[in-house]
Amino acid sequence: MTVFADRLIHSIRARGNPCVVGLDPRIDLMPAFIKSGRGEPSREVICSIITDFHELVIDGVADLIPAVKPQLAFFEQYGSAGVEAFENTVAFARQRGLLVIADGKRNDISSTAEAYAAAFLGEADVLGHKQKAFDADAATVTPYLGRDSLLPFVEACARYGKGLFIVLKTSNPGSRDFQDQPVAATGRPLYESIAVTVDELGRTLIGESGYSSIGAVIGATFPEDGRQLRTLMPRALILVPGYGAQGGSAESAAACFNPDGLGAVVSSSRGITYKYASPDLPCHSFVASVRENTLRMIDDITKKLRSS
Repeated sequence: MTVFADRLIHSIRARGNPCVVGLDPRIDLMPAFIKSGRGEPSREVICSIITDFHELVIDGVADLIPAVKPQLAFFEQYGSAGVEAFENTVAFARQRGLLVIADGKRNDISSTAEAYAAAFLGEADVLGHKQKAFDADAATVTPYLGRDSLLPFVEACARYGKGLFIVLKTSNPGSRDFQDQPVAATGRPLYESIAVTVDELGRTLIGESGYSSIGAVIGATFPEDGRQLRTLMPRALILVPGYGAQGGSAESAAACFNPDGLGAVVSSSRGITYKYASPDLPCHSFVASVRENTLRMIDDITKKLRSS
């Protein structure tokens, strides 16, 4: 079984870039052609709109990028229809050869954490049979319930060859309110203390690439923090949100990479899927727009990494 870190590094090298397209379904922002003629917004209609939209996006970028990152909240806002669309999206992305990072920032304690890990990374026992649920390649989790809350996810990664991105420093300005608070014992910001734990948890899941399947989430909007965290977790894969619409640049995202140009992936959502000229554009123009936006991001990120 190939560990997640090696699969991701292999895909990054094969595509020639570390860019990830975020999938955040917002029906109100989707082009008119994907919604017209659907009738009343039943469960089936909502599911089919989201599923069809993402199949177009994925088909447009599958040969360009290593992974996609569906954000669960945007699916869940549509109830069971959105959850079904999430399942469809994960399955289609994997069919098209893309790795899938389920961005739900889940976590809890004890058996509840085990259930989350089973849902997104592993499998559950159903009437004596093992049953996979969402079967993503990796997931995001929050660390604030403690080290023991992370262990079920780490164990699932080891058992099923999956990956984990633990939230350290998010891209929003309010992240300073709690994540930057100094820990009394060390004087370090809380996110640095958690980074030490991330590095420790990842030591048993280092692949042939030299990277661990236990990684972190660090926003592109705080490059100095990203640079410091990179030194504390030299073998961790870092998921870098906040590029583009949230204000992060290629230069600030580059702070999370190692000198080899690896070790991180940069995600963009709205700047890829909802940045087009008119809501009335035809299907082929929408797909072309998604592809052009992705190529523009790839060019921006890779040029910066080459010059760093």
